Order: sequence, then structure tokens, then C-alpha cells
Amino acid sequence: MAIKLKKLWTQIRSRALVWDTITTTGWSTVGKGMGFLVPFFIAAWFGVTAETDAFFFAYGLILFFSMIFAPVVESIIVPYIAEARSNNEDVGKFVGRILGISGIGLLALVGIVLLVIKPVLSVITRFDQQSLDLVYWILVETAPLIILLVWTSILAGTLNAYKKFVFPAVSPLFRAVFNIGFIFIFKDALGVHAIALGYVVGEIVRLAILAGVIQRLKLFKLGLSFNLDLKLKEFLKTASYQVIGMVAVGFNPVVDRVMASWLKEGSVSVLYYADRLYMIPVTFIMTGLLITLLSHWSKGYYELGSKRLNDDVQRIVRIVGFISILIMLFLIAIHQQVVQMVFGHGVFDRAILSEVGWVWLCYLFGFVPYVISQILNRRLLILKRTKLLFALSFLWVSINIILNAVLMHFLQAAGIALSTTVVYTLASIILFNLFIRETKAINAKEISN
Repeated sequence: MAIKLKKLWTQIRSRALVWDTITTTGWSTVGKGMGFLVPFFIAAWFGVTAETDAFFFAYGLILFFSMIFAPVVESIIVPYIAEARSNNEDVGKFVGRILGISGIGLLALVGIVLLVIKPVLSVITRFDQQSLDLVYWILVETAPLIILLVWTSILAGTLNAYKKFVFPAVSPLFRAVFNIGFIFIFKDALGVHAIALGYVVGEIVRLAILAGVIQRLKLFKLGLSFNLDLKLKEFLKTASYQVIGMVAVGFNPVVDRVMASWLKEGSVSVLYYADRLYMIPVTFIMTGLLITLLSHWSKGYYELGSKRLNDDVQRIVRIVGFISILIMLFLIAIHQQVVQMVFGHGVFDRAILSEVGWVWLCYLFGFVPYVISQILNRRLLILKRTKLLFALSFLWVSINIILNAVLMHFLQAAGIALSTTVVYTLASIILFNLFIRETKAINAKEISN
């Protein structure tokens, strides 16, 4: 038995993709696991109120603007760093320019958003004036997160390009610790404002840690630069389509929260709590995998071509798809017990537990389609087909709005969650059919040659 285990261990260590995926997933679980506890502390300390509705709505808007850019630069920067290293270029200057130019652009974006957002929200939401004022001030307090989250993503993507996967994976742990600590200390004095400021403090700590790691490992000299050279222009052009696509993708949660604000009080909070539960298994199975797939598949594609990439994609879809089905079925079976265990404490209203469980269940039905669509999205990113992702993103948000309007009428917040599941299902079907057609075309071309 010991010999078999040793042989298995040797085989795992010899497969770079498998080993990097396992270790990165492990560290990501540690790093983001604490982050997923934050909403549960918020639930225990603040419950479900008009104030938590205001916070989650405002924080959702900030995440929307941040997630337009942060995941894009974290993924797209990887092949550019690899190219710069192969050409013996100064990686530090390239990263510094991205930090500097993005900082200026995002600062301008923050200013514009804060100028126009309040009158817009008064039209599209149904918050009362007191709640609307609270939403606005929380937006002001959390606005620095837009810049901070993008900067930490730039540094995380750079470290991933160097295959230093551990540090970006574990860094959210420190953010969450400082976040929870700040909220606990100031919750009585500041109320929900402590939550907003706690997130900002935590992200500042995370940024400082990642910058310190780069300096400590002596990967390159890190600094800010505001020179817009040709390579940076190419990077921005490549990223622009994906950024616009992320506007549409990121707009879905905002649409969901806006439409949830039309329902009874507490609906925004219920939707958020259920979404956080849903994101725990998503993060566990996907975070480490997507990071390592992008790095290893990029290298394989540029060295061995499209057929190797498609073979790798097909194999991973089969394996991860099967695992995600098992996880989904298990979570569906125990979803009410999990909700009771997680939220059945503190000031959380026990009457709302079943509603949170029902909304989470509607999200869970979309778990497998979401996982598959994200894997297939990475293939298109490696091929730099961001125009296609851009077009599909606007299709998804259009379908989501229509389904929300229909389903929320019958199922309240659960209808919004079910709409998200339907969108993920359609996305996975379309992307998989596209993948199959292109794989057959490549195979036919190789046979004819």
C-alpha cells in the first residue's frame, strides 16, 4: 500500500499542471476560505435589515466596476509577461506602466461614478431617501476598492506568470483577517460603515503584501510609471474587448440587485447571502484550476499548436465536469442543513433561513454549467478571441434581464437566482458546441494534410 501511495505521489509531482493545480487550489482554499467567512460574521452581527440592504447594494456596485477590470488584467497580463521575459525585456517597467496608467484612468472613473450615481439610483431603485443616502455614502467609503482591487490583480497576475502561484492564492487570507478585525472593533461605533471601511483596509494590506513579495523575491524593480508606450497600447487594445465584455458580465449581479430592490425589504441581503454560499464551492473547484490552466495552456498552445490545446480542454472538461456534478448533487442534498449551520446564529431572523436556502438551491442548479463555461472561456482568452467573448457577454445580460422580470414575479428572489442558472446553462451549451465544431475542423485539416 505504501509503495502504491509513493508511486501515486511521484506521478502527481511529475505532472506540472496537476501539481500546480492541487497546490494552488489548496492555498486558494486557505486564502479565500477566510474571505467567505466575512458575510457570515456580517449576518451574525447585523442580520437582515434596510442597512444591510444598502451596504450589499453599494458593495455590489463597487465590485461591478472593479470586476470589469480586475479579472481581465489578471489573466491577460500572463502571456504578456511571458513574452517580455522571453525577450529579456524589463518586466518591472511594463508592470509599472500598467499600474500608473490604470491608476489615472480608474481615479477618473471613480470621480465620474460618484458624480452621477445618486440621481441614477433614485430612478432605477425603489429605496427610500434615507436608504438611498446611506447607499451613496457607502459608495464613497468603498470607492478606493476599485483602484486597489485592480492593482492587486495586476500584481497577482504578474506573480502567476512567474508561476509563483502560492502568494496570490493565499493573500486574500490576510485581507479577510484585517477586514473581520476592523468590523468587530468598530461595528458598534460605526454600524454598517465599519463593514465598508474594513474591506478597504483589508485590500490595502493585501496590496502591500503582494508588492513586498515581488521585492523580496527580487523578480524585478517595482514602481509607478505613466509612459504609454507601444507595448502597453497593444496590451490595452487586446484587453479592451474583454473589458467591455466584463461590463456586461459584471452587470448581471448589479441588475440582479437592482431588481431585487423592487421586491420586499431584505431581498437584496437574502440574494447576497445565498450567492456567497454558492461561490464557496465555485471558488474551491475553480480558482486554482483556472489560474494554472491559463499559464500551462498558454505555453502549450504557443509551442504545440491548437490541436494540443483542444485535446487538453476536452480532457479537463470531462474530468472537472464529472467532479462538479458530484459536488452539486451533494450540496443540493444538504443545502438546508448548511444554511441552518451557517446563518442560524446571532441576530439573523430564523424565518428567513428557508428563503436563503431556496435561493441558494436555485443557484446550485447552475453550478456545473458555470464551471464548464469558465473552462471554455479560458480557451478563448488564450486564442485572444476577446471580440467573441464581448459579443456573448451582451447576449447573456439581455437574457438575464428578461428572465429576471418574468421569474421574480412568481418566485421573488429565488426567481432572480434561477435566471442566473439558466444563463449559465445557455452559455455552457453555446460555448461547448463552438468548441466541438472548431475541434472537428482542426482534426479534419490535419487529416487532409
